[in-house]
Amino acid sequence: MWVMFMSLVANDLHTVFDARRVKSPELLALDFWMNGITGVVRNRVPILGRLRAVAERVSALEPEIRQLSSSKFREEVERLQELARRGILEPRTLRDKISASVGAVKINGRGTLGRGAESDGDWILAWALAREAAWRSLGKRPYDVQIMGAVAITWGTFAEMATGEGKTLTASLAASVWAWSGKPVHVITVNDYLVARDAELMKPVYDMLGTTVGAIVHDLDHGKRPEVYRRGVVYTTSKELVADYLRDQIALGQLKSGPQTRIATLMGLDWNRRPLLVSGLFRCIVDEADSLLIDEAVTPLIISNEPDGNPNEALYRAACDLATKLEMYKDFKIDRTIKQIELTSRGQNRLDEITPEDHANFWKGRRRREELVTQALSALHCFHRDEQYLVDEKGKVQIIDEFTGRVMADRSWRHGLHQAIEVKESVKVSADKENLAHMSFQRFFRQYPYLGGMTGTAWEAGYELWQIYQRRVIRIPPNKPNVRKQLPTRMYETSDQRWAAVVERVREVYAAGAPILLGTRSVWASEELAKRLTAAGLPHRVLNAAQNAEEANVVSEAGQSGHITVATNMAGRGTDILLGKGVVDVGGLHVISTEPNTSHRIDRQLYGRAARQGDPGSAQLFCSAEDDLFLRQVNPIRKFWRVIGADRLVALAQGNAERIARFNRRSVLKNDDWMDQAVPF
Repeated sequence: MWVMFMSLVANDLHTVFDARRVKSPELLALDFWMNGITGVVRNRVPILGRLRAVAERVSALEPEIRQLSSSKFREEVERLQELARRGILEPRTLRDKISASVGAVKINGRGTLGRGAESDGDWILAWALAREAAWRSLGKRPYDVQIMGAVAITWGTFAEMATGEGKTLTASLAASVWAWSGKPVHVITVNDYLVARDAELMKPVYDMLGTTVGAIVHDLDHGKRPEVYRRGVVYTTSKELVADYLRDQIALGQLKSGPQTRIATLMGLDWNRRPLLVSGLFRCIVDEADSLLIDEAVTPLIISNEPDGNPNEALYRAACDLATKLEMYKDFKIDRTIKQIELTSRGQNRLDEITPEDHANFWKGRRRREELVTQALSALHCFHRDEQYLVDEKGKVQIIDEFTGRVMADRSWRHGLHQAIEVKESVKVSADKENLAHMSFQRFFRQYPYLGGMTGTAWEAGYELWQIYQRRVIRIPPNKPNVRKQLPTRMYETSDQRWAAVVERVREVYAAGAPILLGTRSVWASEELAKRLTAAGLPHRVLNAAQNAEEANVVSEAGQSGHITVATNMAGRGTDILLGKGVVDVGGLHVISTEPNTSHRIDRQLYGRAARQGDPGSAQLFCSAEDDLFLRQVNPIRKFWRVIGADRLVALAQGNAERIARFNRRSVLKNDDWMDQAVPF
C-alpha cells in the first residue's frame, strides 16, 4: 500500500512543472569570479579518455550483441529499463567509475547477457543495445565519436561536435537511455521543421528501445499536447516549451479569483480541470546549445493578450509624426553600438513646442511622450526592413532572428516599438498587448536537474555556459580529420567593391563545377546579392527568412555540382548539405561569408557546412569597411584596416560585440537570480 501511495505521489509530481526544485544561487564579487575560474578549470580537466573507454568497450561487445534474437534483445532492454527506474543506471553516479582501461562485458554460457566483472557493465551494455537499435532500425551504425557524444550528454555536459558528425542520431541515443528512467526527456531544437523531422526520423530507434516519442510544434492543438508531453521523449522548440510552461503556471496558480481568474479566462483555461500541458522538468537535451542557451537567452518569452481594437493608434501615429520633425545630432543622438536613441536638451524643448493639442492629457506627461517619440526614432533610424524585420504578404511586420535569419513567428517588440515600425511601414497598427507572464530562457533551463546538449561551436561559450548553467563543455573529436581549407580574408573599402569581388569569385568557382554556399547577414543582403548574380548570368537559389518554407528543398540541393545557394544565417544551424556526384573531385563545397557576424561562433557554423566527414571543402570571408559590424563596433579605426589588417579588425570588432552581449546576458542573469529569490514559483 505504501509503495502504491508513493507511486501515485511521484506520478502526480511528474504531471506539472515544478520550478522550485532547482535554484541557482546568486554569486557576488569574489564568489562570481571564483565560480568562473572553476568553470575554466573544469572545462580543461581531461575526460576524453573515459569517453573513449566507454566507446571501445561498447565496440568490443558489439559482435555478441549482433547475435541476439529480437526477443532476447527486447528482454535485455526491459531489464535495463527496470534498473534505470530503480536508479542503478544513474549516469552521474557511473561517470566516476569508468576507468580508462578497456574491458568487455561477456555473454555467459546460457546465452544471456551477464553484468560482467565491472560494476558499470550494465551501463556499457545500455550503449551497446542503443547502437544495435540504430543499426537494426535505420541501417546506421553510430560512430564511436557519436557514442562518446551521447555519453557526454547523459553525464550532464555540452558536447561540441563538428558539423556533419550526426548530432541528430547522437541525441536520440542519449534520449533513449535517459528515458529508461521513466522521467520525460525533452529534446530541444531550433525550429518546427527540425522538430517534426527529427522525431519522425528517429522514431524507429525509440520504438526498438522501448520508448515513445512525440513532437510539439506551433500548430499543434492545445488539447492534444498533454498526451504528447506524457511520452518518454518529446521533441520541441524552446519557445513552445517555455510558452506551455507559462500557461501551466498561470492555470495552476494559487489564486482562484481576481487577476488570476481573468488571465485564465483570457487564455481559455478552466479552473475546474488542470490543463496538464506538460509532464515535468527532469531531463533535457538542447541541440545547437550555444545558440539557444546563450545567443537567444537574453530575450524573454512573454505570454500576452491582444485586446480588440486599438485605442492608442492615434498616439503612435502622432509620435512618429513628431519624430520626423526632429533633427539628428541636434535634437537626438544615436548610439549605433546598442541601437539606442537619446534626446538632447534641445530635442526635449523642441517636443514641448511641437506637441499637438489633441490627446492633451496623455501628451502632458513628458516622460510618456518622450518614450513614445524615442521608440519612433528607433524605428526610423535603427531598424531596417529586410534586416531586423520583414513585412509579409498579409502586411504583418515579422521579426527576423539575427542569429539564425529565421522569422520569429508571433513575436513582437515591446514598449511601442513594434507599433512605431508598423506606422513607418504604413501597415495596420496592432493593438497594445497586455503581458500576462514572462520568463527568460536561461532562467527556465536552469530548472532542469539533468541538462545536456550539443553544438558545433560550444568551446568559445564554455565560460558562460558554466557561469549560467554550471555545465562544462567537452570537445568530441571528429570521426574523420577535417580537411577544410580556410582561404585568406578579403577586405575592400566599399560595399560595392566587396559585392563585385564576391560575384567574380562565384564565377571562378562555378566555372570549375563546384557547389557554392553564400552566407549573408540579412534578407536585404541576400536579395542584393541575388540581383547581382542574376545580372552576371549566374543561376542560383535564395534561402532566407522570406522563403522559410522552402528550406528543406533548397538545402537538399545545395551540395550538387554547379549549384549556387544564397542563404542567411539559417543555413548555419540545423541543416545538412550532402555532396553530389563528382563534387569531391572538384574540391567539395565552397562557402563564402559575405560579411562578418557579431560572433565568431556564427562564422564557424557557416564555415562548418563545408568539409563534413572528411570531405574536401573550402571557406572564405569577404568584407568591407562599410559593414555594419565595423560601423557599430570599431567606427573610429575601421578606415585604417589596411594598417591593422582585415583579420585583426574582424577579431577586434567581434570581441567588442561579444563583450556587450555578455554584459547584457549577465544583466538578465542578475534579474533572473532576483526573480528566483522573490517569486514563489
